[in-house]
Amino acid sequence: MKVGLGASITRSRGTDEIGGTVAASAGLTVKMLIAEVAAAYELVNWTGLTSPRSSTAVDVYAGGRGWWQHADVDIVASGTLNIFDLTFTRAGILSADKSVGWVDPLVGLRLRHQFAPAWNFALSGDVGGFDVGSKFSWQVLATLDYEFCRSKTVTWSGMIGYKALSVDYSQGSGLTHYEYDMTMHGPIFGVTARF
Repeated sequence: MKVGLGASITRSRGTDEIGGTVAASAGLTVKMLIAEVAAAYELVNWTGLTSPRSSTAVDVYAGGRGWWQHADVDIVASGTLNIFDLTFTRAGILSADKSVGWVDPLVGLRLRHQFAPAWNFALSGDVGGFDVGSKFSWQVLATLDYEFCRSKTVTWSGMIGYKALSVDYSQGSGLTHYEYDMTMHGPIFGVTARF
């Protein structure tokens, strides 16, 4: 994810002999990367629950979710004063950037249901953090997959779904305190290759 915002303002006042201009601009850019790795074990598997060719399975999984965030802040201010033929100019720049990263352990359950040979539904949920990285995190993901291509070595499928991911992380104190307590959710889509 990369999100940026900025704003600027310019004001001028004066007469023919004396005038001045003040300008200021500010910008903020935030980058974030979330990576997840887990191993799953199939607990149970049923066939023929909804139709003769359907199958349903429940998996347990465990792993880790890594977070990395980087923020850049830039503030620029300038001023110009004109007195007859004399011009005075002053400018100042304030710039700061900071990165933070952590890894959360996680455990979860996943329900997989195959309606037909090419159609699959999956619902998964996990919890993590446990004060190892963040205080607490959770995730819920529901997807519908359609297998559109199969070769000898790779199976390709398209995926559409909805995901919610929440984390409560903090570090430091006083002026060095950083806190990220956020719930992100929305539709997702993608392509999966199974080898």
